Amino acid sequence: MSNVAAAPRRDAIDLYRPEALRDPYPLYAELRARGPVTHEPERDIWLVPGHAEAAAVLRDHRRFVSGDGATYESALGRTERYPLIETDPPEHTRIRRAVQPPFARAEIEQLRPGIESAAAAIVGQALAHGEVDAVPALAQPMPDRAMAMLTGLTPPSCQALVDWSDAVVRAQEPAADPRHTELLLEALTWLGADGIPGLPAHCLGRLIMDGGSTGGLDPEGPERLMTLASIWLAGVDSTGALLGNAIDAFVEQPDQWELLRARPDLVPNAVEELLRFEAPFRVFYRRTRDEAEVGGVAIPAGATVCAVLGSTGRDPRQFADPDRLDVTRENARTHLALGTSIHLCLGAPLARMEATSMLTELTRRVQRFERTGDAVRSPSGTMRKFDALPVRLVAA
Repeated sequence: MSNVAAAPRRDAIDLYRPEALRDPYPLYAELRARGPVTHEPERDIWLVPGHAEAAAVLRDHRRFVSGDGATYESALGRTERYPLIETDPPEHTRIRRAVQPPFARAEIEQLRPGIESAAAAIVGQALAHGEVDAVPALAQPMPDRAMAMLTGLTPPSCQALVDWSDAVVRAQEPAADPRHTELLLEALTWLGADGIPGLPAHCLGRLIMDGGSTGGLDPEGPERLMTLASIWLAGVDSTGALLGNAIDAFVEQPDQWELLRARPDLVPNAVEELLRFEAPFRVFYRRTRDEAEVGGVAIPAGATVCAVLGSTGRDPRQFADPDRLDVTRENARTHLALGTSIHLCLGAPLARMEATSMLTELTRRVQRFERTGDAVRSPSGTMRKFDALPVRLVAA
């Protein structure tokens, strides 16, 4: 193993400073230029910004573990964990196998009519208004409805679900507010008291909660509830972020929207390109229990390692002209936005279906998007998304 160490620098890069959250891409370029790994001494995290190196970290679950936490804050000492992202084999293998069947291609395809119907209704309602905030009008309703179809859970409102999903990641960030923890507890309380008792007879929620030991999940303790919560809440924020980022990208690059309208067959590839261009998850974390090496840099045991997903999609070693949106890009699907290896996003097929259905419906009915006010980025250090995106939908 190399004895090269990533020396601390006085001009340390902080991914969480406000200007980096608003426009992180110049910072990502600087970070990649520094080398395969940079130690950020202020927060004591090891940043991995390149596509190849981050992929190596995410695929090596033995040296870079998830069981100690996949977010900025360590999971050690936390009473509740998210079983699908904060466990390692063999425990992770057992849990994932127990919930995998409903995410098979044939099972997800059964949701397509409902997803496409929801897309048509959402777009139709937005067009009736003409000028909308694209976040609550277009980006957020689709994952709300999709999660209801998948899990059987019907939350008090779309906004409540959005706030709960946002709190899942915000509660583990450096700038976490006690309100985030309150919202997270509120979500889990509603799930146990109202959501699960109200589940219909045949749905993913029932499979998880009633499967018990026969389904591979622990019938005792919080594992089943936390597994359902992680699938339900994680599928809202990420897909909503993808859709909001997509609309903003087409406002900025209308030529790509015109191409997509002329070539709707490109929509599935456009979804991959949008995931590459603006990864919903900025970062994903791993921890080392023994010394490890990435790109010739030795990382000590007990280190917090950050795969900078937002940077990997703009790595010129992987993607030619990476700062340009190109819906025809041939290798767009090699992005890491949905993870990889054993922690590849379980709901990725559904997220792709939601985005494809929404963009297909929009290409049919919207000639162009026009900005009508200032877009507001979320202060989240984990999710690259909008809090507000005022636009005019010009009907086709």
